[in-house]
Amino acid sequence: MRGVLLDMAVSLDGYISTPEGGDAGLYNWYFSDGPKDKEIVDEIQAITGAIVLGRNAYAVTDDNTGDVADEPYQVPHFVITHNPPASPVADPRMRFVTDPATALTSAAAEAGDRYVTVGGGADIVRQMLRASLIDEVQLHVAPVLLGAGLSLFDTLDTHVGLTPVRTIAGEGALHVWYRVDK
Repeated sequence: MRGVLLDMAVSLDGYISTPEGGDAGLYNWYFSDGPKDKEIVDEIQAITGAIVLGRNAYAVTDDNTGDVADEPYQVPHFVITHNPPASPVADPRMRFVTDPATALTSAAAEAGDRYVTVGGGADIVRQMLRASLIDEVQLHVAPVLLGAGLSLFDTLDTHVGLTPVRTIAGEGALHVWYRVDK
């Protein structure tokens, strides 16, 4: 495994969704034809060997239907939840676990020489940062101020030092990469 990478889109004021749970265009860059944004999308897909996310982030991805056929990452997904589905979901990429440590251990075994990428949600991210489980952070800062919603870091309640690695001004977002100081 290359490391654990937090990779998420945020508004300029630090929100990852509206109060109602919508993305308010935070991921428009992901579907852009802009060459710099496309380069970032291609890169993150190439370096991701497994994905870890929370149940709420999974619910947003699958639109509450259990169907994630349009999800572009063809890698194992480890969904952290206290209540795994009673019956298996149709997509064999989806695996349900009950805690972040199990998710990371299982994802690391699957990732090979690529990253375990944490794709949300906010509570899972904060738990992993508190436990020093995230090695690098890539944020895609969308050009929007939401003013309210789900904040990525508002209840982190711990200091996390970051060292800038790179910044790329894309056509639809500012892509910033940091190494977590340990």
